[in-house]
Amino acid sequence: MELSQLNVFKSRRVLLHDYTPPHLPHRELQLKGLERYFDPVLHEKGGMSVKVHVHGQIGTGKTALCRRFGEDIEAQAKELKKRLKYVHINLAYTPRPYQVMTQLLDEVSFVSAPRSGLSPEEMLTIVARTVKQKDCCLIIALDEVDTYINEGRDPKILYMFSRVHELYSDSTPRISLIYISRSLDWMKKLDKATLDTIGRVSSIQLNQYGLQELRDILAYRAEEAFKRGAISESIIDFIADISMSYGGIRYGLELLIEAGGQAEADYANSVRAEHVRRAHANIPKGVNGAYYPSELSLHKLLLLKGIVDTLEGRADPYTPIEEVYEGYESVCEAYGEEPEDESTIRSYLKDLNRDGYILLKEEDKYMFVSAEFQIDRMTKALAKRFLPPYL
Repeated sequence: MELSQLNVFKSRRVLLHDYTPPHLPHRELQLKGLERYFDPVLHEKGGMSVKVHVHGQIGTGKTALCRRFGEDIEAQAKELKKRLKYVHINLAYTPRPYQVMTQLLDEVSFVSAPRSGLSPEEMLTIVARTVKQKDCCLIIALDEVDTYINEGRDPKILYMFSRVHELYSDSTPRISLIYISRSLDWMKKLDKATLDTIGRVSSIQLNQYGLQELRDILAYRAEEAFKRGAISESIIDFIADISMSYGGIRYGLELLIEAGGQAEADYANSVRAEHVRRAHANIPKGVNGAYYPSELSLHKLLLLKGIVDTLEGRADPYTPIEEVYEGYESVCEAYGEEPEDESTIRSYLKDLNRDGYILLKEEDKYMFVSAEFQIDRMTKALAKRFLPPYL
């Protein structure tokens, strides 16, 4: 079989964080809200300046929403034979006003000006003058504005954009702003002059995705990313279950692309549960999991070994709790230990789930278990507790 036939991906690109999908499941209302706020920019005679806050926690799709809106409104403007440019600037990567304005000049390619030797105010004046001369409207999205302010960076850039009319009065109805943040708390750190300049503007809040919403989004992106038949609905459900505890959609996309890579490393033509578990173990975690099996009691460690043995080679991501207990008993026998009773093991499973070692899923009144810890650490922890031949 040729290597190309074992490639499970159609396009890895669509799983990357900076990709803007053509459709945003479960964000249709918010997209329409943005379109409604900015409708006067397209249709008001003489132009109009609009300011909108878009806020929501990590993984709620703020950046994707705004980029999708930006592409859409540019297309609408083109149909109306109106010149409009959307610019997206991540303030977390541009820590000084000078860097922000340099990126703006680079993005607005029709502005002819040197990129050095000018102050931020001078660069913004050139941009404002040019959009007037070119009969253009400009929408600037300032992403991670809360990070910028919370890290103590110069808030002058917000004051400048909001009062651009003082630099070039004819630009007033031509430059609009979108402020993107996790919450609106950053505004409390602004001085009164800057806060009054920004104003109490319209806002769109994005709530966290629920499990079904997350599953729908991952299924949509997987359809774009993988070849037909390369990833099943049960695997997508499995990834969604895991991702709910690890940051939602961002982690889910990362897990999709990593699991696909694991499948290709095995020369497999489809993503299996073992690939997801391996990918999940390889992705660095924050504080959401206890990945140090050596700290566990002996029987919890033996239980983990039983879970791994039970899951090995299974196509289904989950295994019934009865089979887990049988696997645990076999491990105890191999290591010369008397197994705990089943009710105690059920309590251990709840503890392991709470601490991030496994994922429990209740479905149709049955308990299922899926290992999601680093197996090599578990093996080393067991090796330290038993002498050969159990190493």
